[in-house]
Amino acid sequence: MNFLSSIVCYENKDFYIMWKPSGIPTTFGNEACFLDILMGEKPNPGMDFSIPKFIAPYIDLPDFKPYVLKDVSIKEQFRVFWKEKELGLLNRLDNDTAGFLYFVKTPEIFEKYRQLQSEGKVHKWYIAQILGTPKETSFEITMPIMHHRHKADRMIFIRSPKDELKGRSKMHHPSTIVKVLHTEEKTWISTLLVGIYKWVRHQIRVHLAGIWCSVIGDSLYGKDDWKWRLCLWSIGFQIQE
Repeated sequence: MNFLSSIVCYENKDFYIMWKPSGIPTTFGNEACFLDILMGEKPNPGMDFSIPKFIAPYIDLPDFKPYVLKDVSIKEQFRVFWKEKELGLLNRLDNDTAGFLYFVKTPEIFEKYRQLQSEGKVHKWYIAQILGTPKETSFEITMPIMHHRHKADRMIFIRSPKDELKGRSKMHHPSTIVKVLHTEEKTWISTLLVGIYKWVRHQIRVHLAGIWCSVIGDSLYGKDDWKWRLCLWSIGFQIQE
């Protein structure tokens, strides 16, 4: 399992944080996923586990230290959590979203984290890129979100009562915080710092699309002719106790 050393990993006393490439599922299913790779399945040739260089300045992990993944570490996670609890995994990312996955080291921390998460005290941070520049440099999106009535892989944003007819199940009321970091004059690409607390599926992608600022590469909620990878990266989290 020497390929484990190619996975970017940090640790503190309670967590491991590992960087997942884009284009691969997070957890067990019908196709090879990140957890399968941790368990010993060889990654596809050419799969890039590195962090994009322009993302690095925005990553802030003050109490984490770089850690070289070892077979013994994964075996311990499997012993403590087994496959059913996904080796202590706390979050999932869309297949096309790259970024940090969080793993706890003990069942006690797992339960504590889940409680803090339900209370909205776990703040997750992302970098997203869009074409154009929003009207404001810092703002909050609170647009309601629902599951699409007929498309299982899609969420919808609710601007008016009429939109509710397209949804099913309950209406969610998440909050997305956005700060424009900078805009490239030549490409018109804006880089955003995005924060979420209590969240729902595809929240960032749906909220940005809902204000006509869809994430570059998002063929589900934006353009259907994108040739780019999804420009959305999970860069860390903070716990507010």
